[in-house]
Amino acid sequence: MREARPSSTATLIAAATVFLARDPRVADLVPSGAALWCERCLEALSNLRTVAALSHAALRWAARLAERATVPGLLLHFMLRKRWIEAAVRAGLAGGCEQLVVVGAGFDTLTLRLAEEFPRASFIEIDHPATQKYKRLAAERAGAAGNLHFIAADLSRMRLQDALSGGAYRAEARSVFVIEGLLMYLTEAEVAGVFASLRELQRAGGCVVFTVMEPAPGGHSAFHNATPLVRWLLSRWSEPFKSALSRDDAARFLEGVGFRLRELAAHETLRERYLAPSARQNLALAKGEMIVRGDCYEQGNPGSPVTPS
Repeated sequence: MREARPSSTATLIAAATVFLARDPRVADLVPSGAALWCERCLEALSNLRTVAALSHAALRWAARLAERATVPGLLLHFMLRKRWIEAAVRAGLAGGCEQLVVVGAGFDTLTLRLAEEFPRASFIEIDHPATQKYKRLAAERAGAAGNLHFIAADLSRMRLQDALSGGAYRAEARSVFVIEGLLMYLTEAEVAGVFASLRELQRAGGCVVFTVMEPAPGGHSAFHNATPLVRWLLSRWSEPFKSALSRDDAARFLEGVGFRLRELAAHETLRERYLAPSARQNLALAKGEMIVRGDCYEQGNPGSPVTPS
């Protein structure tokens, strides 16, 4: 991400949300209320007209062609990934977690939608100022709930603990952390640093939900069905993938950083859970990214995870 410009990936996912919500084939798979908030973010960014034009039936083919030329099924993957994460977060809140922290939130709408539904919980977003200023503008214009807190921070220059030291985050409360679409842009050492921060922050217990790339057949970090064009685009956006984690190593990795593997979803899981029940299992879906939920072990008692049910 360029220093003074919002994340290209965040803008792409917001646009994908609006685009798919206007596609009658898959509109029901977009999380409820997400498209409206993404429209508000894109309006703040002055980028909604292009999305609206491509969503028109006569031009929808252009967006579909661009997707097939890069990562077939990527847009639908974004939506199913968000649905899985939302279900995990709701389970955490229902199980006693009192706050949700979304790290590198981009234009994701989860806190915007859930803050009003769960008025007794605290919702915190941390993101780079260049992206967050448009999200904050959209929230202010629409009158977002008062229990939603925005923290502008460049986490490449500031520890997560320091970013959360301003008072909105309560260390004594059980929490859910969401780290979506971020860890693949970090080195393995930086990823380890993030989880060390989580262990320090989650003294009262809770869980973390995160996405991570699976190594491609050649060992590099990439969507497995990506075309060569994707690497060029990521290079142009200055957002290359730097790390990956195999599903066979997920449990061992989490144990090493103080968490227990609770659930893992790859493309097969998403297809079975969200597409097969409506006989849409043959739709293209991106491959190579996992979503993981890990439960936090109680500090001082590594055999007992403190976690919502």
